[in-house]
Amino acid sequence: MRINGTVWSARDIAARIDHTVLAPDATRKDMENACVLARAYGFKAVFTNPYWTPLIAELLDGSGIAAGISAAFPLGSLSTDAKVAEVMDAVARVDGKPCAVDMVTNIALLKEGHFDDYTRDIAAVVNAVEGRGIIVKAILETSLLNAEEIRTACRCAAEAGVEFVKTSTGRAGAPALSHIRIMREALPAHVGIKFSGFGTLNAPELALWAFFLGADVLGSPCGDVVVDVLSSGYAEVGMLAGS
Repeated sequence: MRINGTVWSARDIAARIDHTVLAPDATRKDMENACVLARAYGFKAVFTNPYWTPLIAELLDGSGIAAGISAAFPLGSLSTDAKVAEVMDAVARVDGKPCAVDMVTNIALLKEGHFDDYTRDIAAVVNAVEGRGIIVKAILETSLLNAEEIRTACRCAAEAGVEFVKTSTGRAGAPALSHIRIMREALPAHVGIKFSGFGTLNAPELALWAFFLGADVLGSPCGDVVVDVLSSGYAEVGMLAGS
């Protein structure tokens, strides 16, 4: 696969994918299978609900793949103190193993124009894990926002100190590819974009477009399918990026 003149191998693609296992009925076996896939493909992280974080960290120990903590998932409407407590509980239980945090922002604060409070809510989690080498992403739920709200949310998240801004949980509608461009224009260059919540239908095609438009990371429950299809010549047969 070639994106903007650069050839990406299967490993290059996989290293940009956060594999997800977030179904409410997911079991230990699902977690074990996800970690086997993550090790085989070389994913960036495996994101689960915090209950499973210690198991994921143990199963991935030594691989360099992060155990992802999905915080305030999927609504984001916990108090700031509750968000911090949830994250720090999960961080404590991974016992120093690599982890990362995707936190759902408080959309109501944004919608009501309480931008300082919205920023402080995000910053509290960023500050709580400071110095631990833990990447924090702010989930905006872009399907619920207009273009100006997306821009404002991006500016607030960047001010709060996150490393990435993420489109969606997938629980409130899928993000549009056009959201990537809006986000990129609003964000400083050092803040990355995660495109997520786009489902499994046509996932490889959407992934290809997302990378082309500027997404740095993808979140997907079918990361293996995305890698297999995109590295097998799919881009060459012509969605957009050439051979």
